[in-house]
Amino acid sequence: MTVLGTTRTCRAFEVMGLTKTATEIVVKLQQLLIVGLTSIAITALSGSAFAQGPLLPHVGGKVDTAFSNRYGPDAVSTLTFTTVTPAQLGIKYSSTRGLQVERNIRGVDRKNARAYVLGYASGMPTVIPDTTSLGISGDALVELRTTGKVALSLVYDRKLSKIDGQLALVAKGLKIPVLIEDHVVQVPALHATGTFGSGDRTGTGDFIFLDNKNNPMMIKSTIQFSWEKRPRLERITRVTAGKSLRSAMEQSLSTLRHYDLYGIHFDFGKASLRPDAASFITDIALTLKNNPTWQLQINGHTDSIGAAAYNLKLSGQRSASVKAALVKKGIAAGRLQTGGFGSTKPKSDNSTLQGRALNRRVELIRTDR
Repeated sequence: MTVLGTTRTCRAFEVMGLTKTATEIVVKLQQLLIVGLTSIAITALSGSAFAQGPLLPHVGGKVDTAFSNRYGPDAVSTLTFTTVTPAQLGIKYSSTRGLQVERNIRGVDRKNARAYVLGYASGMPTVIPDTTSLGISGDALVELRTTGKVALSLVYDRKLSKIDGQLALVAKGLKIPVLIEDHVVQVPALHATGTFGSGDRTGTGDFIFLDNKNNPMMIKSTIQFSWEKRPRLERITRVTAGKSLRSAMEQSLSTLRHYDLYGIHFDFGKASLRPDAASFITDIALTLKNNPTWQLQINGHTDSIGAAAYNLKLSGQRSASVKAALVKKGIAAGRLQTGGFGSTKPKSDNSTLQGRALNRRVELIRTDR
């Protein structure tokens, strides 16, 4: 069975086949160690940073979401949790389209609100009472799960315009793949559809929510309003604990000589690194300083949106930006080579938000011998 994002892990299981040399056996055992450490890491993650289950907010945690709407094709937003208390959940929001805002969600609203704010915009209040921003409330989830329906209003613009409606349960007990750190984890979810109407304005929606009343986060949604030509699409693509991944990167480069970086973001349609990429650059630089004989090939990859020639050029420029940032950190330019492959080497299906997010990546390959 092939699971998205597990190419490195699956390779390790080739040890089940016959190997021809002692060197090959050592490499295979090293690969099995990676698998074991990965399993331990995920278990530890579930017991600490994501205590009580995956995707529960904690200070420093980050959630990446791919989205598409009437303003353009795929972009990526990052939510960083700045405050997590029973009274309030603090969020710092940034997107590759340049928006940076903050929002606070009251604890009472996370428990029982029946209105869901779609997205973020400049000029919106920091606190929007009687609403949630991550998904539906805990009480709404329980009602939907037990009765098969629940009233829900959608707040759809910066003026806080609202359209009322209802969610209907389609299925529960689902398992949905979510990239946690750099490993795909199947999380519990339920599927619902929604119908909304206010005057001559109507809307329909299809939703996948995390099936956890403590944080019924929206994992995936498609919403079509009658006054908009394009649907609003969202899909959580990656969740991180907000901690350094340098150890995992160094281990993988040491044994597999390869590492795929997700979550290193660039400005929309440009090669300039976004501020939240700084921690990744620091991790790569420290890894190279700890291993002074290593040399790296830095490859940029894009999704298939846009012209192939444009994507090829952009991916090369982005890998060059990573190299330039590493040189500024004191890494010799001669240790780094760059390349861009555009959309020619996809890892997943370019027809979905999740697939395109997996295809947008920076690939590190050791070239020293």
